[in-house]
Parts: sequence; C-alpha cells; structure tokens
Amino acid sequence: CKALLGIIDARRLLRTDLLPHSVAGIFINFHSEGLPEFFARPSTGPTISGSFDYLAPTDGRSQYRGKIEDHCNGLVLLEDYLENHYVVNPATRQWDSLPPRLSMSRSKEMDADFRYQEYLVFDPTVSPNYQVFVIPNPRRKTKPEDFGYNKRLDELDPVMEKSEWPPSVCALHVFSSRSGRWEERSFIRDGEAAGTIADMRQHSEWYYDKHYAVYCRGALYVHCKTDFIMRISLSNDKYQVIKPPLHGELGEFQKLHLGRSEKGVYLASCEASLIMVWVLDESCGQMNWVLKHSSCLPPILDYDRPVLGPWVLQDINYNGYLKERKELIEGGEDTEYMKELKENKLELNSGKEELVEEKFEWDSENDNILHKEDLVEEKFEW
Repeated sequence: CKALLGIIDARRLLRTDLLPHSVAGIFINFHSEGLPEFFARPSTGPTISGSFDYLAPTDGRSQYRGKIEDHCNGLVLLEDYLENHYVVNPATRQWDSLPPRLSMSRSKEMDADFRYQEYLVFDPTVSPNYQVFVIPNPRRKTKPEDFGYNKRLDELDPVMEKSEWPPSVCALHVFSSRSGRWEERSFIRDGEAAGTIADMRQHSEWYYDKHYAVYCRGALYVHCKTDFIMRISLSNDKYQVIKPPLHGELGEFQKLHLGRSEKGVYLASCEASLIMVWVLDESCGQMNWVLKHSSCLPPILDYDRPVLGPWVLQDINYNGYLKERKELIEGGEDTEYMKELKENKLELNSGKEELVEEKFEWDSENDNILHKEDLVEEKFEW
C-alpha cells in the first residue's frame, strides 16, 4: 500500500545490502585493459568491490575478461570477449548469464548493415525483474580508401537507404528475467522519424564511441546516431524521436552525453573548455531541452602532479595480473614479460596500499576529487 511505501521511503528502510542508497563508486572502461576499473567512494558502511572475479571465465583464462556495456539502478550489464552477456549486482555478487539472442533479421547480410547495442532496464521500486533491450543502428557508410572497405557489403539497396529511420514500427529484441528468454516486441513511432537510413550512415563514428541510455519514469531513453534520443515507453509500446538541443546538420560530429539526475533526463556537451547541460522538459506532452548550465572550465596549470583525496582506485587489473603471475609461477610458466609487467605495475602503484588502508570520514561538502587548479584534458593513445 502507498502508506507502507511512504514509511519505507521516509525512514530509508530499503535493504542497503542489496542495493546501495548512494553512489558507491565509478566504473571505468579502459580500452587497453581486460577489465573495468572501479573508482571507489569512501564509505562508513560496507564497501563494494568492483572486481568480477566470481564470474566463470569462458575463454580459457583463469578469470573473467570483459567490459561494462550498461548499468541501471545498481545492476550492471557485462559483455566478455566471446560476446556472452551477464547481468550482475556488485553489491550482492549475484549474477545471471543471458542466453544467446537470435538474429535480429532474416539474413546475415542485413545483420551486417547494422550495429546492435544492449541496454539494461531495472527499477527495484517496481519489480525485482530486469529487462535487456537490443537497439539497432545503421552502420556508417565507408569509403574505398577506408580500412576494411567491402563494396558488396557497403552498398545497400537504394530503396532501403531512402527508408525512414527509425521505422514507423520498430521491432526490438527484449530479454526478460521474468520469463528467462528473448522475445520480439514491436514499438509504434509517435511523431516524425529522425531522418533516413542514408542520413544515419553518413554520420561519422569512431570504433570506441559509446552512446548510453537511461531509464526514467517507465521509459527508456536511448542516445542514437546523429544525437537524437529514442524515448521508448514500456507501458504502451510506443516510442518518440527527440531531437538534440544543438541544431546542426545530420552527420555533424558532436560530443553529447546522455544521463539522469534528480530532475530527470539530462544531456551534456563538453567541447574544449565549454561545458553545457540541458534538462528534458516533458510537460504538456512536449519534449524540449532547457539549458540549465553553461560555463567555461578554468585553465589547468599542472596536470602531471598527483591528486590525493578520499576516493580510491581499486586497481582491478593490477590484482588480476598478480593472480595470473602467481598461477604461472606455480605452473612453472613464468615469463620475462610478466616479470616486467609486475615491475611496471608496482612502480605505478607505489603508495597505493597506504591510501587504501587509511580510514576516511565521508564529507559530502568536501568531495575533493579535483581542485580548481587541476587540469581536465582529453588524451588519446594509439
């Protein structure tokens, strides 16, 4: 009943051992590492480990290797290097292995024309069950000078290229933990399309580009190509296309990031030193982006100096390397590469143990991750 729910909310009686009530940390996917790292927030209560060493490896290694594909309200969706998927609760270390999904189309050729991304939907205040949605996006059209160019696979039927995207009826594969299987669900578009398939294929994309989704008030908001948002209503099987706040030509590269916070759905842009944040206003049945924040980041003078604070990097990969090396030594297979790797890691992690062992009292008013004089800079490694 609503009265009981009100008491639970007011007295914060939801079990903290099942799901945390505050941010316990930040997962970071590193392209050069086999596992995501966990940047842990100090807590006076039980700590959460970012390690997934309890998952069964499937590639012949001694431990799980993979990346985080998505997250929603305390659950994370993982994908290993064999494209197996897992839904994990890091707070309880419980996990499910998803069955392989069927092809989204009737031919492998059509499957090759799209990229598919999985997104997690979970609301513990409504149900203990979760869902995983698979969203298709047309692949970028390559040029003869591009690496991996294949004329036969790259050229689509002209009629297909002129088709609206997303289509008026969008068929999606959805996994339900309630039924334990994949099903195809059709969602009807309410309003205009974002463009055509040809428009989507002109949009520049990088291999490591990642577009996220958020689940808010019964709807899944998916950040798609050309930066439009696909709002999927789970209650009536309809969806809408929400155009981005920056009105550029289709295909223009913009660094927009979708997120959720206290007022609902947000979109942020960070270009050079300018950061802008919009919130989605859904009042009166209209979808409008309202600019809430715009400022320039101050210049940073010394970005090489260490920044020490109460947050701690658990260094999951470092511990994994040590575990592998120990197993190699026990099996008589230790190599010079592993010895050199250990020395490099030890140098990078000097002083880390003392930081982890120190007990911190959490103070939200003194959340000193970075100071004003610290530099925030984007870097690429090739």
